[in-house]
Amino acid sequence: MNVLNIEHVSKLYGDKMVLGDVSYGIQEGEKIGIIGINGTGKTTLLRILAGEEEPDSGQVIRQNGLKIAFLKQYQEFPEDASVLSCVMDGRKEDWSLESEAKSMLNTLGIPEHEAQISHLSGGQKKRVALAHVLLEPSDVLILDEPTNHLDQEMVSWLEDYLRSFKGALLMVTHDRYFLDRVTQRLVEVERGKLYFYEGNY
Repeated sequence: MNVLNIEHVSKLYGDKMVLGDVSYGIQEGEKIGIIGINGTGKTTLLRILAGEEEPDSGQVIRQNGLKIAFLKQYQEFPEDASVLSCVMDGRKEDWSLESEAKSMLNTLGIPEHEAQISHLSGGQKKRVALAHVLLEPSDVLILDEPTNHLDQEMVSWLEDYLRSFKGALLMVTHDRYFLDRVTQRLVEVERGKLYFYEGNY
C-alpha cells in the first residue's frame, strides 16, 4: 500500500525545470535511494516529499496521520541549546528516550551531551541532527546525505539501523556501497524526469 504519492509534480527554479510533471508512489516499508548528478533536483524532491517546499503544480498525497522525519543537508538549532535538548527537541522527559538519545550520541562520537550546540563543528551538528531524526517517531524517514561526516564504524551502525527500520526510507547519498546495502530500489533524477530501477546500485 502506498503511504506517499506525488502526482504530476513540477518545480521550476528561474527558467530551469528541476522536476517536470513527475509522478511516483512510495510503499509502506520500501527503501529507496535517490541518485543523480549534483544540481538535478534530488534535494528539491526530498523537500517536496517532506512538505518543506511546495511544488509549482501537481500534488503530494500523504496517508492520513503519516509521520515523516526529515534530515536536511543543513540543520539549524537554537544557538544556546544543549546537544541533548536538540536531540530530544521538546519531547517530554522520558528516561528511556533520553537514555537512547545519549547512547546514540555516544555512537555518533558526541559524548558531551550537555555541551552548547553552538560550540560544535558543522559535521558534529549534522550528527546531532541525524540522532534527532532517527529518534523521532516516524513512518517515513527522508535522509539527505546521512553518511556525510560519519566514520566507517558509524556508517556500519547506521546501515544496520536503517535496515531494521520498519517504515519507508528515502535517501540521497553519494556513498554507493551504503546505497547497495540499504536500498531495494533506485530513482534517478535527470533533466526533470524520474527513472526507476529495481535492485541496488
